[in-house]
Amino acid sequence: MLNEFGFGGGWAGGVGLSALAVTGVVTTVLLIDKLGRRILTVPGQWLCAGILLIIGVWANAPAILVLVLFLAFSYFNAGYTTMTQVYPAEVFPGHLRGIGMGFAAAFSRIGAALGTFALPWAISNIGMGPSMVVAAAVALLGAVLSQWLAPETKGRTLAEISSNFSH
Repeated sequence: MLNEFGFGGGWAGGVGLSALAVTGVVTTVLLIDKLGRRILTVPGQWLCAGILLIIGVWANAPAILVLVLFLAFSYFNAGYTTMTQVYPAEVFPGHLRGIGMGFAAAFSRIGAALGTFALPWAISNIGMGPSMVVAAAVALLGAVLSQWLAPETKGRTLAEISSNFSH
């Protein structure tokens, strides 16, 4: 994608985006117990959906703005996707926790595979703008579902959270 906007990408671009993503993960891990799970998940999803939409619809955006948007996306996306390792274990009742974790892990892998293989295909076949709009729509769906369904589990034990569920 960086090549599409004249940034060359390649090894240096990949390392740069990965380094920024690691920073997003570390920030999330350091803040998870201070801020809570919901605040580290939901706003980042809305932000990433908006970033993808801007990139998708603003065809002639200045290249530096596109770069900044991709960098912001990389940081915030890595942050909230880190929560897929923590959040599902807390929000599913004890008797469904293993299934819930497996379901969450499987869908995160499906999303990763689609991003890895379908996105380059879409960019080549329908263009960068429409591909980013589709990605924004998918991200928006995730943000809406998380806004609606994601409870805050900060400061609560698994037993307390599970007591909210009937068996």
